[in-house]
Amino acid sequence: MRFFIAFFISLFVYLLLIWLYIAHFSKVVVPPKRVNNHVIKIDIRDIPDPKSLPIPKSEPIATVKPVVKKIVEKKPVKKKVPAKKIAIKPKIKPKVTKKNVKKKDDDIVYIPEPFIVKPSKQQVEKSDDLASFLGAAVPSNSSSTTKSYPNKKIQKLYGSTFHTYTPTQKKFIEDNLDEIQRITQNTLTRRGYPQGAGRTGQQGTNVVSFNLHPNGNISELHLKTRIGYRALDDNTLELIKTAYKDYPYPSTTTKIVFYVTYSIYGY
Repeated sequence: MRFFIAFFISLFVYLLLIWLYIAHFSKVVVPPKRVNNHVIKIDIRDIPDPKSLPIPKSEPIATVKPVVKKIVEKKPVKKKVPAKKIAIKPKIKPKVTKKNVKKKDDDIVYIPEPFIVKPSKQQVEKSDDLASFLGAAVPSNSSSTTKSYPNKKIQKLYGSTFHTYTPTQKKFIEDNLDEIQRITQNTLTRRGYPQGAGRTGQQGTNVVSFNLHPNGNISELHLKTRIGYRALDDNTLELIKTAYKDYPYPSTTTKIVFYVTYSIYGY
């Protein structure tokens, strides 16, 4: 039933639309077509003879003023004169004579003065005698000169000066020299190689010398033998300034000489 109702409704709508179209069709006005192209026809017969045309009046010709160019005089260019070369006389080096030559003690590098602590009077009195403290030489006829060295190491480091020391000093050197060297090498191991020295293969052995006092202080620190590398030589002096605090104390001021060895093993 719904289908038929919908069908009739749609049929009615379509019929209504058709009736409206037919009713208004006669009122529709179609506009004329526009002609865009304008064609102009010319007949040759209609073209007038040019001779019969009137001659136009001639207009006055405007006069043109001549343009006068200003001539600019060029200034003469000055030529650059090359500068004269001044001959430089070579410096004459003064002649080297014995008077102006200063002796350089490259083997001795002293530490700053504040680091050197002088022993007190009581410590001086505890020494065997004043001559031993000042390092005075023992007479050649002394029996100590005939004695042999404790070992080859002390003989090589101290030489004949070892026999000028007192028995107390000799005993301390014999008993503690290896211990002092061991403490120094252990301190070097803890501090490590100087920066850059290990990578460049720097190695060698220094011979260090200083006075060790009964209160543990040291003085006259210097290198008897240099390695040749500034980094290692300077490091040895700084090393002693750190390691000497752990050295054994002597009963009298004693000269200490030993080796400080650098090896790149392990780098």
